[in-house]
Amino acid sequence: MFRRWVALLAGVAVVVAASAVGVGTATASRPTAQPYDKILKTSIQDIQEFWSQQMPAVYGVRYAVLPASHIHAYTARTDMSSITECARGGATYKDFKHNAFHCPLDMTVNYDNQDLFPGLYKKFGAFALAQVLSHEWGHVIQTQTGTEFPATVLAEQQADCFAGAWVEHVDNGDSKLLKLDPGDLDKGLAGMLEFSDPIGGDPTNQGSHGSGFDRVNAFQQGVEGGTQRCAEYTSNPPTIVELPFTSALDVAQGGDLPFKDVLPTTKQDLDLYWGQFTFGGQPYQSVSDVISFNARDKKSLPKCSSQNLKAGDYKDTIFFCDADNYIAYDRDLVRGVYGEIGDFGVAVLIGNAWASAMQSRLGITGDSKEVGLQADCFSGAWVGSVPVDQQGTVQARGQPESRQAAFSLSPGDLDEVVQSFLVFGDPVEAKQAARGTSFERMEAFRLGFFQDEQACLAITGN
Repeated sequence: MFRRWVALLAGVAVVVAASAVGVGTATASRPTAQPYDKILKTSIQDIQEFWSQQMPAVYGVRYAVLPASHIHAYTARTDMSSITECARGGATYKDFKHNAFHCPLDMTVNYDNQDLFPGLYKKFGAFALAQVLSHEWGHVIQTQTGTEFPATVLAEQQADCFAGAWVEHVDNGDSKLLKLDPGDLDKGLAGMLEFSDPIGGDPTNQGSHGSGFDRVNAFQQGVEGGTQRCAEYTSNPPTIVELPFTSALDVAQGGDLPFKDVLPTTKQDLDLYWGQFTFGGQPYQSVSDVISFNARDKKSLPKCSSQNLKAGDYKDTIFFCDADNYIAYDRDLVRGVYGEIGDFGVAVLIGNAWASAMQSRLGITGDSKEVGLQADCFSGAWVGSVPVDQQGTVQARGQPESRQAAFSLSPGDLDEVVQSFLVFGDPVEAKQAARGTSFERMEAFRLGFFQDEQACLAITGN
């Protein structure tokens, strides 16, 4: 599983504007101080103030603030039965290790302060801790409002949505206590992958939280639509796209095609998808070739008269050459993406370059960032049309099959899309937007994925 995005989370800063109420502990001895304690307390206070406003507005009932005695940091030294009714019956720290949970029996929030939180803080920074807590408070809201779902995964998705709504509240400057740094929304996406179900999991199983893509979708719906959209999950739930393995071969291959088959299959399916459309009254014209080059060998670099490329521009690059109607890619990049992300990480990169070719056919011009985000949206529309079953009867977006396809989606494919955007989005330190942040690129991809190519045209207005 690709983990380069872990580095993106390092050093995230959450600026604290005020201190907050304490956090309860069940140990007799004084708990070991943690470097994130002040930030954690402030995050809890802000989350509770957020829900004190939102719950009456959305549900018409008052939010009951959790006292410090109902918020427990536990370690291996903690008598779990003394802090939560959910540990009655002999449960020990091992049963709750590397976990954070809300117990509806006694309205408590509990988190592992020995393994989970110190580990998250060390790897990802304080934002990860606040996001975990905001998810658990989503379950608190479900308990206080009596919200129930027929499947665990939907309850978890709503909690992710509530977490996204709270993060947007902070990111929008509406919090008096916290301020997030640029790039924290991207880190929120990475956190969704960290705590997603194993690839090939069955979303109907008890305890399922959703795939990385499904969790990102719920989180971004909360950011975009606020708590009101999340509350609608009981009547208008999100589409769950988590895919279980369907064969022993799929399990053995981890859902990935052999490397030699990835590009030919991707090109075949892109032709099948784009071949459905006309372009300004003209029939579809395919990309003439997809070629590789060695960025370290200047003699192998393809020439493109419509792009002023220097030797250094070819490294880690995939591009469409309008003048000669071909796509070219750095073979080291593609092999690296296949090995570290998977086959669909490669497919989406090729699909994006193909979308750029189609934009050229349509005469689409404009701001480079908007054009790039529209290409992401077109890629989402293509992927959303791919079947999710071996019979090819249902599209990924949940609609009946409407075209021939060269492949069906496998478990993990959509998570690989998220990983790809996390790596290839604009870096936080970028002074000028080139393609958009990872969060923005995923928003555009989701627009095309859940709707269609027509929805993408509005991004550039042409």
